[in-house]
Amino acid sequence: MANQQDGINKQSTLQAALLERSLASWRFLLLMAAPPLLWVIFAASPGAPRAVIALLSGATGYGCWRLWLDAGYFARFSEADNQRAGDALALIWQREKLSHLSFAERQQGAVRQLKRTILITALLWVLWPLALML
Repeated sequence: MANQQDGINKQSTLQAALLERSLASWRFLLLMAAPPLLWVIFAASPGAPRAVIALLSGATGYGCWRLWLDAGYFARFSEADNQRAGDALALIWQREKLSHLSFAERQQGAVRQLKRTILITALLWVLWPLALML
């Protein structure tokens, strides 16, 4: 029984470490959003393509901010501190739902945010070359 519990603890520790490392990719994603955003600011002529690229760059920036926050949160609390952290987050963000989430639900939400930000960044890089051609 003790070996099984040790294995679960090691797996959850490994999972938390890998999640933190994955969330750290916000830096790369933000760097990927920089060239299209600079194009919008300095070179793009007014129009719909410029607006779309600006919105997608902004959405990528927002996603990176959320990933940065989640990475910082997971670096500061573990599964044992989940309830106290949830109460604090509910107070900070004024969302009662945050106090009732399990640690696994918090991790799943962070992974969903990472996937969403990756998709938005990919869409940005599909549409930006098209906007350059227009």
